[in-house]
Amino acid sequence: MKKVIFYILSIITFIGFIATSKAQSSIARPNEANAQVLSAIGLTATQSLEFGGIIPAASTAGTVVMNTSDVRSAIDVTLVSSSVTPKSAAYTVGGTGLVSYTITLSTAPFNLTNTTGSGNETMAVSDITCSKGTLVNGSIVSAFDASGADFFSVGGTLHVAQAANQTPGYYTGTLIVTVAY
Repeated sequence: MKKVIFYILSIITFIGFIATSKAQSSIARPNEANAQVLSAIGLTATQSLEFGGIIPAASTAGTVVMNTSDVRSAIDVTLVSSSVTPKSAAYTVGGTGLVSYTITLSTAPFNLTNTTGSGNETMAVSDITCSKGTLVNGSIVSAFDASGADFFSVGGTLHVAQAANQTPGYYTGTLIVTVAY
């Protein structure tokens, strides 16, 4: 009987060695590696941000707001017709279809400078808005349509000094807009 048990234990031990020797210490499985090549992103300004003709109030500073739908409003400033047609800034963007991109606008005010005066007269533009929605820290995400096209408009608030401190003239400045994947 002891011999039978010895033989059975020997067979079990031998099977254990065989099973152990056939166990794998590593395994390889194929997987994919992918990349997407995107078209270069492009940005074209199709119209400038224009606040139009304005007359400052005699004794109070005021503001002119140009929204992203080409509608302007004013507080303590008279809006008049002039050679400058009021309108929001407009942009077209091109890139890879159905891919998201980010629009970034400065959150810091920038100045318009009187180009017909001494060059020292300025008006600040602040509170920049975008037709794509509410900016978060100066940015918003949009997406290209299937053809790789998109567009948006930009508005803002012009701060006008009282008439005694705001020299008449044509004021100009630079609005910086950046787009990136």
